[in-house]
Amino acid sequence: MMTNLLRWLALLAMMLCLAPAWAASDRHVFFVSDLHVGAGKEGKKWKQVEDFRWQADFDSFLDWAGGQPGPGTDMVFVGDTFELWQSPTMVCSGDFSNPQCRIDDCNEAHSERGCTEDEALARFEHVLNAHPDFVDAVRRFAGKGRNRVFFIPGNHDAALLFPKVRARLLRPFQGQPVSVMRAGYWISADGAILSDHGHQFDDLNTFKDWPAPFVTNDGVQRLRKPWGENMVQQFYNQYEFVFPIVDNLSDEMTGINYALEQANRSQKVVAMRKLFRFLLWQQSTRQAGILLGDPGKAPVWDHTKVKEQPPAFFVEALKKQPELYAAATEALANGGLEFDPKALSEEDIDAICITKSKIEGATECPTTGQLGAIYKNWALGREKLEVMYLTQELPRLPRRPGPVALYVFAHTHSAFEPTPLSLGEMKGGSVTLKHANTGAFQRVASPPQIAAILAKPEMAGRTVLDLQPEDLPACYNAIWVKPYQATPDATLVRWSKSGDGAFAASTGPCLGQ
Repeated sequence: MMTNLLRWLALLAMMLCLAPAWAASDRHVFFVSDLHVGAGKEGKKWKQVEDFRWQADFDSFLDWAGGQPGPGTDMVFVGDTFELWQSPTMVCSGDFSNPQCRIDDCNEAHSERGCTEDEALARFEHVLNAHPDFVDAVRRFAGKGRNRVFFIPGNHDAALLFPKVRARLLRPFQGQPVSVMRAGYWISADGAILSDHGHQFDDLNTFKDWPAPFVTNDGVQRLRKPWGENMVQQFYNQYEFVFPIVDNLSDEMTGINYALEQANRSQKVVAMRKLFRFLLWQQSTRQAGILLGDPGKAPVWDHTKVKEQPPAFFVEALKKQPELYAAATEALANGGLEFDPKALSEEDIDAICITKSKIEGATECPTTGQLGAIYKNWALGREKLEVMYLTQELPRLPRRPGPVALYVFAHTHSAFEPTPLSLGEMKGGSVTLKHANTGAFQRVASPPQIAAILAKPEMAGRTVLDLQPEDLPACYNAIWVKPYQATPDATLVRWSKSGDGAFAASTGPCLGQ
C-alpha cells in the first residue's frame, strides 16, 4: 500500500511540475501605437498634415522585432494606427493670417456626428493607397514564421469598427494571421496582459457605447464625434498647414503656445477668435473643465446673471494658460473676439465658471447659493481615471486562466515604463497590476528638444513654425513583452538612430532625450 501511495505522490508531483503556471507565454509581444498613417503626399512632397513619414524607420523596427528568437512575435497596434479624423481631400489655405480648410465629406460641420460607413471607407481607401509600403511591411512581418498582427481601434481610427472598413484593411492579408479587435481591446491567451488604446478614460475623446461608437439619425448610421475630433477639425487641421509639427509636441497646449509666440498681432486675433470660440462654445462642461483648469466641486451658477457679464469676464477663464490669456486680452482690446455672452449655453457657462473658480484673483461667477457635486470627478488625475476605468472593465472581460497582471495603453503620446498600479479592493481581494504606455511611434518633441534643434548652426534664421516632422529626433517608443513564466516581463523600448545612422533598441522614453 505504501508503495502505491508513493507512486501516486510521485505521479502528482510530476504532473505539477509539468503543468504550466497560469500565466506563461513563449512568444515576444510588441505594442506600438499612434502611427497616424494618413493623407500621404502631394506629388513627391508630404502633405503638411501627414504624421507618418518614416516608412524606412518602421521597416527596420519590424525586421528587428520579427527576428527575435522563439516560435513567433505578436505585433499589437494599440490604436490610432490610421489617421481618419482628417479628410485626405481637404483643401486648406496655408495662410497663418487666415487659416481655413474646405472639407467636403463626413458631415464635418456637425459637432456630434461624423462619417457614414461609406464616407469612412472612402477616407480609408485613400490612406491605404497613399501608403502601399506600410501595407507591404505589415504583410511581410505577418508572413514570417508564426508572427501575428493585431489592430486595436483607437479614437482616430474608430472607423475600423465599421464592417466595410475592417474588411478593407484585412483584404491584403488574406490567409495571414492579421486581425482587427472588434471588442476594442486585445488580451493575451493566458489573460495576463490587457491592451487597449486608452481613449476610453479620456473624457475629451471617449465614445459612448464603445466599441459600438455609432449614432443613427434619420435612418443613417454615422460615427459619433467626440470633443477631440471637433478640436482637430475646427482648430488643429487649419493650423497644421502652417505649423506642421503642431501635433508632434509633448502636449496640445505646447503647440498652441508656440503658434501664439510666433504670431503677429493680426494673426493672434484670428487664432484667438477661433480658439476662444471653440473652447467656450463648442465643448461639453466636463471637457472644458479638464482642458482649461483643475476644477473640483462647484456651486450652481446663476446662468442669467453670468450672461450679463462683459467679455473680459470670460477671458479670465484662460488665465492658467498665460500665452492664450495675453493673446485673448489683446484680441479683445482690438475688437477681435466678436464674443456675445448671451449665445452661451448653460453647459458653456458651467465650464467657464468652474474653471474661473480655481483661478486666484479671477472674478467669481454669480451663484444661486446651492452646492452641487456633479463636478467631483474633474479633480481626478489621469491615473485615478485609469483606475476607475479598469475596476469597471476588468470584471467584464471573458473568463481567462488568471487575472490581468499588465495593462498596456497609449493615446497620450507620452511613454512610460511599466509601473505598479493599485486598483484597491475588488472581488477576490486587493488588486495591483502593472501599467505601461507605448508612447507614439512617430517623431515627438518636448520644448527643450525644440530649443536644441533651433540652436543648431544649420537652423539659423528658422523658427518653430518652419520645422517639419523630419527635423525632430528619429526616435520611436514601443512596449516589449518577452517570453515569461508567471509574470509578464515588460520593457519600454526606444527605437532610435545612433551616430552612424543605424537604428538600435535601448530602454527609456524618447521625450526629453
